[in-house]
Amino acid sequence: MTAKVFSENLSPTFSDISGVVIAGGRGSRVGYQQKALLTYKGEPILKPIMHSLTEQTVSVWVNANAELERYHGLTRQLFSDEYQGFLGPLAGMHAAWQYIETDWAVFVPCDNPNLPHDFVNRLLEAYQSQNNPLVVVDDGERIQPLYLLMHRSMQDSLSEAIAKNHLSVNRWVKENAHTTANFADCCPEAFQNMNTLASFAEAEIS
Repeated sequence: MTAKVFSENLSPTFSDISGVVIAGGRGSRVGYQQKALLTYKGEPILKPIMHSLTEQTVSVWVNANAELERYHGLTRQLFSDEYQGFLGPLAGMHAAWQYIETDWAVFVPCDNPNLPHDFVNRLLEAYQSQNNPLVVVDDGERIQPLYLLMHRSMQDSLSEAIAKNHLSVNRWVKENAHTTANFADCCPEAFQNMNTLASFAEAEIS
């Protein structure tokens, strides 16, 4: 689907929003394994993330670039980056718009099983206070650029950033009009990603 023009008069609802889990990395911090498929409390960590998004969005997609046959056991709504070379989350976000049918999407990383139950609702509330094509989580200390609500019109901006090799999501968000959603009062672990094999091992024995 082609990019659409963003209008401040847009008023997205849950039925206008797809969920996308970004799982397209190399997994360098976890021994070059697929982090989304690592075991968390007896099941792949991807499962609770997808479950949470299923309850808050109209459909859930997963972005992955390796071992796709293993992902097929969890979902058929799967897509890979259009760019080669594991360019990072911006490439996954860019590719998503070729698959999802809604004009809005929420993006989350593949290593946090503790998404708030009102995650999408808080993003929508923030959008109503300041209408921008990006709404990003602020945890009270800093923005969390991998957790965001995005309008389809941002496709061109994503393409331009990737073409310039400007691959930092944090930089890209700050360079574009965005709204911050305040999650400072949320649970402490709401945006704590599991970045090491040790963190997964600790979860199994806790």
